[in-house]
Amino acid sequence: MFWLGFGLLLIALTIYLLYVFEHQSRIDRLTHNWPGPPALPIIGHLHILAKLVGPHPLRRATEMVTNHLKDHRGKLWMGTKLYLLDCNPKDIQALCSAQQLLQKTSDYSVFENWLCEGLFTSGFEKWSHRRKIIMPAFNYAMVKQFVNVFERQSRILLTRIANFADSGESLDFLKLISCFTLDTICETALGVSVCSQTNVKSEYLDAVQEILVIIDKRLKNLFYRIPYIFRRTLHFKREQELVKILHGFTEGIIQKRMDEISQDEENRNEESTKNTETNGLRPTQCFLNSLLLAKDPAGQPLTVKDIREEVDTIIFGGFDLTATTLKFFMYNMTLHPEHQERCREEVWSVCGRDKSEPITMEQVRQLEFIEACVKETLRMYPSGPLTARRATANCQINDFFIPKGSDVIISPIYMGRCKDFFPDPLVFKPDRWANGAEPKIEATTFIPFMTGARSCLGQRYAMVMLKVVLAHLLRNFLFEPLGERQAKMKLNFVITLHTVEPYLCKVKNID
Repeated sequence: MFWLGFGLLLIALTIYLLYVFEHQSRIDRLTHNWPGPPALPIIGHLHILAKLVGPHPLRRATEMVTNHLKDHRGKLWMGTKLYLLDCNPKDIQALCSAQQLLQKTSDYSVFENWLCEGLFTSGFEKWSHRRKIIMPAFNYAMVKQFVNVFERQSRILLTRIANFADSGESLDFLKLISCFTLDTICETALGVSVCSQTNVKSEYLDAVQEILVIIDKRLKNLFYRIPYIFRRTLHFKREQELVKILHGFTEGIIQKRMDEISQDEENRNEESTKNTETNGLRPTQCFLNSLLLAKDPAGQPLTVKDIREEVDTIIFGGFDLTATTLKFFMYNMTLHPEHQERCREEVWSVCGRDKSEPITMEQVRQLEFIEACVKETLRMYPSGPLTARRATANCQINDFFIPKGSDVIISPIYMGRCKDFFPDPLVFKPDRWANGAEPKIEATTFIPFMTGARSCLGQRYAMVMLKVVLAHLLRNFLFEPLGERQAKMKLNFVITLHTVEPYLCKVKNID
């Protein structure tokens, strides 16, 4: 009986392996013009991808891509799973707009315990409906109103940094700037203040940083991607504890806003439940208010869980990704003090030297060199170095076949650092963004916010906020490296782009 069972198992395994081999062979033939190294049966390119494990993963990934991509396209088999890498500018617009490629990949499921099915992780149908609800909350009229909040939160940040200038202590820039961006996104998009800048310790910030490390471990460990295995690890237990903290934080924000709206209705105070524009145009709703008033496709109000997953998503994107960009901007300023001085002189020219004067929206539009430095920072250090889409049906992009079920990877950091698109790609050159500069930069080679249907909703919001707070920082302080020169920092990819060591700098008051 044992041998009969063993024989049947062996036959089943043999049939499965033959099916997998035939499937891979058929897909290989259909994607024959996608360049790639020779694949081994069943395991594909796992023997090559194994080289990414260990120190310097970004450097190893760059070497792998350089060796195996042709014309910025390539394919890799991770076991029986096909990944297509496409960073060819001729393909980008079609890739980001094709109906068959608007679905996020299964890799994003590692976020679902925390972000559930918010805009970042949701499938196409749910994403499409939610995007229509959320989009008006980040239009130009709303962003214009937010400048007052950017101004107020920047003043709090200046007070905190002044303490480091007075004491001469080294400044962990990301730590302070993360509190600023958290307070800013909560007050602008959610209509509530969490005062993380004025609190000594933020449990929410610590929880976000820790859960991102756990999510990164899941992405990089093939066994942890299997839910059955991951749920039996200490990482899962800790993730559950962190999710409780994170969901409790956002549910508290939602409940506070619901209580305020209920109180306003009792007082018949309609003005405070509507985020009315001051210029007399049609009233608009802030992000959280839009969700509280929205209906699902069946015409029912969104549940607390529906609202929470979008609030979690917007907080994650609005504070963590923006804080990372600010960190790398200031890193570039200490690495290149001549550009820091040009930025400061532009602020003095446009906004004046009086530190008590607010930064206006009109002045923000005139800060062209600061914007160029922000763009150059995003080119070299995009917060999201990779994005991936699942092909829900067979499709063709410029003579290249993409089979149903395969994953397409697009890399903003690869494109931003490719010499074919940007001469001297590893040199920080803000002047490449000046009007009339040559060679002209094509829109499809600079995609830190992505492009097409699933591009970032908050890119206008982010740019205005960045320019306001940077204008204040540079008008008030001089940022310097800890030593005589700023040391080059090693990069690390933990979901978002970070540095291996914290970025520390010195800060001095400007008289």
